[in-house]
Amino acid sequence: MWRRLRLAQGEVAGREALAALQAFLRPLNAAAATSLAEAGDHLITLHQLNVPATLHVSLLSTNAIENVMRNYRAQTAKVSRWRLETNQVSRWTATALLHVEHGLHRIKGHADLPQLLVALLLPSINSGGGGAPPLHTSPSSIALVPATNP
Repeated sequence: MWRRLRLAQGEVAGREALAALQAFLRPLNAAAATSLAEAGDHLITLHQLNVPATLHVSLLSTNAIENVMRNYRAQTAKVSRWRLETNQVSRWTATALLHVEHGLHRIKGHADLPQLLVALLLPSINSGGGGAPPLHTSPSSIALVPATNP
């Protein structure tokens, strides 16, 4: 059932797969069904953006985050004294994350990430009064700039 949700393409298919998963889970475990109902709309966010289902496999999972955190903890486990008055915490963190980086792999469907970028940027472009980008806009032509607080 979870596989069907991950492979569903589009919002309608995602909602159908979620409903089927809820119907399957309800008689087996009421607490799990309640938890699934609470997370339901969040689970179909990618489906609502209409990005390729190839991204769902990696982005509907917390494995990438958990892997980074597990390896970061392993790298910093032997640090016994964190001196807050210096920049030692930043240095240890940067060093640990550089070690973690060597073990990272590309996410499945990484070639479709530009389509996700466009799907995420389109609502903000449209609501900003600037209108939709021209049809020839490609994901690589969209510059990423950090947001500033007004």
